[in-house]
Amino acid sequence: MVDKRKMLASDMDGTVVPLEVNPQREREISAFRSGVAETQDLTLAYVTGRDLPLALKGIRQHRLPVPDTLVCDVGTSVYHQTSSGFEEDTEYVSLMERARGGLDVRDVQRELAHLPGLQLQAEHRQTASKLSYYLSPDGGHPEIMSSVNEVLIGLGGNLQAVYSIGAPHGTGLLDLLPAGVAKDFALRYLHRRVGVDEESLVYAGDSGNDIAAMLTGFNAIVVGNATPGLMEELTSRGGEMGVLDRLYFAEEFYVAGVMEGCRHFGIL
Repeated sequence: MVDKRKMLASDMDGTVVPLEVNPQREREISAFRSGVAETQDLTLAYVTGRDLPLALKGIRQHRLPVPDTLVCDVGTSVYHQTSSGFEEDTEYVSLMERARGGLDVRDVQRELAHLPGLQLQAEHRQTASKLSYYLSPDGGHPEIMSSVNEVLIGLGGNLQAVYSIGAPHGTGLLDLLPAGVAKDFALRYLHRRVGVDEESLVYAGDSGNDIAAMLTGFNAIVVGNATPGLMEELTSRGGEMGVLDRLYFAEEFYVAGVMEGCRHFGIL
């Protein structure tokens, strides 16, 4: 018997969530809702840097289809839809505890308190496996990152510093995560948990923090509004890794690009 199950895992901001709202974007999201609703045996997941409340707010605000699974906090937390709402995946919580190597992120927070240029994000943005900071708008981000990495090396344990630029304002962001844990780690976990064929899992994204997930060997969609240089980097690294044929560079922007790619891969 042929397994017809399919899975779409998509980034949110800049991918299914447009950076500008207008009637055209709303029509595209409406078409996406219909496409998801009409597709049998499809598991939908959003993979985002947002925490759970912000992810749910974005889904409501943009009237996105409600997913089966939410991967939040840059891949460090997983929630599954139940009859009573989204509940945290306890197996994944245990994986994160082991990945931290026994290091308490609050100890890390105390050690970083003396470094200039770091502003701790709001309490609800912190988790047991993630510390999040804003970086000084005055620049000097490479120097800040170097200082942070020195502290992490001194503490031991297994935390990595991940730098990114937040849309739409270009704010410098720093996330401290368990080493080796990011969107690609969560994507592989979902693949094992859901049990779909490798060819039936598609990831969609738009920026540098999607690169690792796009190079896992699963099919991947790069939406037309992707950040400058992303296509070139993926083409180079995808060729080196032998997964270039798994990458689809959409012409359409945002969720229209996601649907374009899904049609290419035959899952919508």
